[in-house]
Amino acid sequence: MVTSQGRWAAIKPWLHLVSHGACVPVNQLLPASGTNFVASMQGADALSVDDVFQKFWDAFKLPDYFGWNWSALRDCLRDLSWISSDHYLLVISDIEKMLPGDRESRLELFELLVDAGSRWAYVRHPEGGETGKLRIVLVCGEADFESLKSTFDHLLSS
Repeated sequence: MVTSQGRWAAIKPWLHLVSHGACVPVNQLLPASGTNFVASMQGADALSVDDVFQKFWDAFKLPDYFGWNWSALRDCLRDLSWISSDHYLLVISDIEKMLPGDRESRLELFELLVDAGSRWAYVRHPEGGETGKLRIVLVCGEADFESLKSTFDHLLSS
């Protein structure tokens, strides 16, 4: 969808890509009831893999047994049992600025986000609408919107 100030796309009901200045209806992000945990991070502050792990550590208050590697982060985001909440929202601003110059690690992060979001997704019956307990909002610059959308569309189709 294009708004007067930017674009947003619901790539999946639980995965949204938003350009700076765009508005996403809150009902697309938060459920009507229950407790919500919101984790927010600034992608421009995550220039290395260690920075990424630190951002997730801080945002999700990861448990002490977190192993500071991709597998451990994937396991933690697929669990979240240490957080007492009905629903989780992850917002990453300036996602295009994370891990500059490290395409391999950036792709690993994107795959991890898709895996975690897919893990928490479920189909609601009888409507059959897909939703999830973990919703992810990725905020990017307008110039990177189409490229990131294409990347996530590809990851979700493979």
